Amino acid sequence: MHTHSIQLKETRTSRLSRKSSHKWKWVLIPSLFLMAAYLFVAIAGGILVGDEQIGQLDALKKEESYVPLTQLPDYVPQAFVSIEDHRFNHHIGIDPISLSRSLLVDLKTQSFAQGGSTITMQLVKNQFLTQDKSLGRKAKEMLMALQIERDYTKDEILEMYLNTIYFGHGTYGLTEAAQLYFDKNLTAEDSLTLKEAAILASLPKAPEVYSPLKNPDLNRDRQAIVLEKMEEFGHITEEEHKLATGLSKME
Repeated sequence: MHTHSIQLKETRTSRLSRKSSHKWKWVLIPSLFLMAAYLFVAIAGGILVGDEQIGQLDALKKEESYVPLTQLPDYVPQAFVSIEDHRFNHHIGIDPISLSRSLLVDLKTQSFAQGGSTITMQLVKNQFLTQDKSLGRKAKEMLMALQIERDYTKDEILEMYLNTIYFGHGTYGLTEAAQLYFDKNLTAEDSLTLKEAAILASLPKAPEVYSPLKNPDLNRDRQAIVLEKMEEFGHITEEEHKLATGLSKME
């Protein structure tokens, strides 16, 4: 009887031990997978964004046309963030929500029409990659964006983006765009109005299509969306929105 009791206890202990080991497997395997994924991203990002790429980005700040964020009204960067990447300050270089939505659209249309690119990814693409729409290029863009977010602050990334983005008609960066569209010299501390900021923020999606010089009606519609987004995200008031809508220099 005593021997039988001991055997039962040993059997229960063995079962509990097996259950415990199974539980640990469910914790350990995902943890190892996440660790491996993190190491891959870190190593790949470090290889893709090396000293040459960092030097190229740092050199941007030495160009005569470069305008620091501190020289711009707050609503200028806010206009671009609102329309291009409203979760910019909350993601790590890629936006899973935007990417998932874009992937669903791409699968339905069997195309790469929806990029899902964050501001950081756009900076990477414009500075280091080609414009082709392939999965390989997109993967490289994401890995490099993650690394850029580790190397630079959000303000630095946004500043570099604003100084390099294409605005149409052969112009790159805010300085050239302000000169072309409004005859203003930002390096001489001319200031952009809220309306002008909305006009410029309407361009990156399709500069030639939304150009106020070529298609003023399309640009006006896109401007309205920018201002609506800015109000929606709390960057401007309803009154500022209405005022900007009625003060377009392009009209």
